Parts: sequence; structure tokens; C-alpha cells
Amino acid sequence: MADEVLDTPPQDAPQDTSANNPLFDDFSREELLAFIRGVANIIAADGKVAEEERIMLYGLIRQTGLSILDEDVRSAVEAELAGPSPIEKVIKPVTNPLLRRALYQTCVEVAVADGHLADEERIKLVEVAGLFGLNSDAARDFIQWTLDSIAVEQRGAEIIAKL
Repeated sequence: MADEVLDTPPQDAPQDTSANNPLFDDFSREELLAFIRGVANIIAADGKVAEEERIMLYGLIRQTGLSILDEDVRSAVEAELAGPSPIEKVIKPVTNPLLRRALYQTCVEVAVADGHLADEERIKLVEVAGLFGLNSDAARDFIQWTLDSIAVEQRGAEIIAKL
């Protein structure tokens, strides 16, 4: 699971909050914290937190304008990584359709950051799509498209390495 809870951010993790993503500007702290918790929940669904997933999570926290140094953010993220809560409870505060789609997309991208999508992660992603009322076919297609894109990128890197 979260072998190393968030005692210290990974060395690659951005520390300042100067690069906020404007997507997150109009949302409350409660919604943003639920967004971050949702992502952490998906990451920890398989009982393992890969370094790539952790780095993406820290970058995302930065983009939202939150800081892992804030006690509420740190404790919420640590709790989800240590033992994910029921996903419906975690994402309930995310009510805006734009933020819901962004959360689903982000969860998919972070879940496959390690190049693998565990069954537990896939199940939770399907559940999130259902809870948000997203088109289930499109949600499944997005998961597959993301995995296919990673495979193409990896294959390209392998070919380039042989040149």
C-alpha cells in the first residue's frame, strides 16, 4: 500500500504553488480537496502506490492551488493512500460537471501512470463514472485509449532506442 506515507514529498514533486491550473480557480477548497482525495483514492485502490503515481499526485495538488504542506491536505491524502475510503463518500462534494469530468480524466491518467491498470483501479474508475452519471461506453473507451496511448509511446521509445 502506501509504503511510505507522505512524510516528505518525492524529490521530483513540485513544491511551490505558483503554477496553478486556471481550471481549478472557480472551485471551493472543499471541492478541490475532494478532487485530490478522489485521485489519491484511485491511486491506492490496488494497495500499491507507485512513485510515478505519487509524483503525479503532488503535481496535481500544486496545480489545484493546494499545498501538501497544509495539514488538511496532507492528512486527507495520507488517509486515502493508507486505506482508501468508499469512493462515493470521497467524491460526493464534487458536483460541478466540468470538475467531475476533469476528476475522471485525471483519475484514469494517474491510475495508469505506472504503465499498468490494476483490476481494483479499473473497478473504481467504472464506479466513479457511474456515480458521476458519465457515459459508461465513453468512460471505458477513455480508459482503453489512455492505455493504448501509453503503449504507443513506449513502443516509440523502444524503436528510437534501437536506432
